[in-house]
Amino acid sequence: MTSLMVLTGCATTRIIDSEVRSFASSTVTANPASFRFERLPSQNLQAQAQEQLENIAQPLLERVGLRKDGANAQYALQITAALETIENPSYSRTWRNQRFIERDGLIRFPMAGLMLEPPWHRYRISVLLRDVASSQTVFESTAQHVGPWSDSQQLLPAVIRAALSDYPSAQPQPHTVLIEVSPTAAPIP
Repeated sequence: MTSLMVLTGCATTRIIDSEVRSFASSTVTANPASFRFERLPSQNLQAQAQEQLENIAQPLLERVGLRKDGANAQYALQITAALETIENPSYSRTWRNQRFIERDGLIRFPMAGLMLEPPWHRYRISVLLRDVASSQTVFESTAQHVGPWSDSQQLLPAVIRAALSDYPSAQPQPHTVLIEVSPTAAPIP
């Protein structure tokens, strides 16, 4: 049943819920503003994956008033993404407590469907914006989504949008941001 829901979930509109926290310095952030991407040495080791992430993020950054301009950037922007495969948080382990060898000597197995649970996925996005002139952090945001879908081309843009939802102000208390993902939407909204 769960597998059927996961398969049909990809063909319908989904609401992606992300837990978001954002922080801003007391310095007023210019909006609109220019930025350049900044990378950590570890991100340069995976340059192709980082470039793909930056390409997904760029139109979403433009939506909130940040345009890429490497030569005249006011801000340096660092974006990181992490994707983990995890066990379903609501997964029941009761099948593991069932007896396989009964007192009468017969071997019994729990139903195979109860033993197989599809993995879930945790998407984490982090955005850090620094003033180029002073190197001071002016905006920081993190977003996390946990769910059964593995189609990262659809989900990464949604989680990035959630991470940018508070820009240029901030909301440090954890809050949920809902982003609608259409099955016919292009990978980069």
